[in-house]
Amino acid sequence: MKLTDHAKRHKEVRNLIGGEWQKREDLPTEPVYDPATAEVIAQTPLSKKEDVERAVRAAEEAFSGWSSTPVVERARILFRLKMLMEENFDELSSLVTLENGKDKKDASGEVRRAIEVVEFACGMPT
Repeated sequence: MKLTDHAKRHKEVRNLIGGEWQKREDLPTEPVYDPATAEVIAQTPLSKKEDVERAVRAAEEAFSGWSSTPVVERARILFRLKMLMEENFDELSSLVTLENGKDKKDASGEVRRAIEVVEFACGMPT
């Protein structure tokens, strides 16, 4: 997939609250620019105070379940995340390039470091 094709398909940015993508409603937006071309690649919503409060409540509710999840099960979930990051390495690198203006080598390095952080967290049981 070409990066420009990806950018064209992902013009809408939404909030993820409680595991669900929120409708945009009539929120004002802020443009997101491709730092390499200055092209507007998306519009991100400027959330209301209520949206932020709902996100905080959802995170607090999720924390209680996550914190009571046995550490071995948490590690399994993180191993799955690591696998998905590895499988989607090129796309993640392209997204870092698009959103941060980094060249392919630097973007790939950022993604590799992120995978290494997840891999380190997978060692929680020990």
